Amino acid sequence: MRTGRMQWKYGETAYTVFGDLSSELTPLVILHGGPGSTSRGMATIAQYVLATGRPAITYDQIGCGESSELLDKPQDFWQISLFVEECEALINHLGIAEKFSLLGHSWGGLLAAEMAITQPAGLQSIILSSALGDTQTWMDEVRKLVHQMPEAIAQTIIRHEDGGTTDDPEYMVAAEKFYDLHVIRIPKPPHVLEYTEQSAAHPNVYHSMWGRSELNCTGTLNGHIVTDRLVNITAQTLILSGRHDESTPAINEIFKAKIVDSAWEIFEESAHYTYLEEAGKYQRVINSFLESS
Repeated sequence: MRTGRMQWKYGETAYTVFGDLSSELTPLVILHGGPGSTSRGMATIAQYVLATGRPAITYDQIGCGESSELLDKPQDFWQISLFVEECEALINHLGIAEKFSLLGHSWGGLLAAEMAITQPAGLQSIILSSALGDTQTWMDEVRKLVHQMPEAIAQTIIRHEDGGTTDDPEYMVAAEKFYDLHVIRIPKPPHVLEYTEQSAAHPNVYHSMWGRSELNCTGTLNGHIVTDRLVNITAQTLILSGRHDESTPAINEIFKAKIVDSAWEIFEESAHYTYLEEAGKYQRVINSFLESS
């Protein structure tokens, strides 16, 4: 394992290479969620891949983790195109542009789809893991999940969401009940427990792109649509989601219907963190897909 920093026009992007990039096996570039989180959790997936001898790359997206924070940038700076450009630059920097695969989790899944839509010549395959799709569809689906909760909890969440008071302790307690059902259903490992702290540490990214609430988008991603361009993805695609995931079946059905060469695997015991909740199955499924693609 080695770490490095890529200097580009917006600052530095910190990355980690697991394994040997000179391997004959296609390297996997892993895109973390958020927006505004870090690559720490993605090291778990990198280790799953490395177990087969396949090299993997994780990195902190610009504005996050060990990469340049860019605290002076205004809200409209934080756009999907910025992160597509960064990912392309890193792939070129590492010398793997002729042959690579992508895996994106949550927001990283949307970013991976946006990358694949551009049809990079060297892209071999793509894995969309509990991916964010169209923003409004995501919010509509989350609202449906909230309404399925006990009425008192649902009404508390909705009242504070609609009232813009999501910093109220009452809301935070109720929202945690939602997370226990639809984000992660097992005891939270350290990097998941730190997710809120990471988002708070990088509000220029999370608040600018998503907003103040995990369940309601008010940032630059608001109104974003990707499903009208998924037909442009030509790389072999694996779609992964949990049965209880906030990335619901309705969201993933669209990915499956629109991406021609795609397969969809549902993790029956999982919510949003499938790679932790059903770790053994996740490792087997992604490695089998990467070996065959």
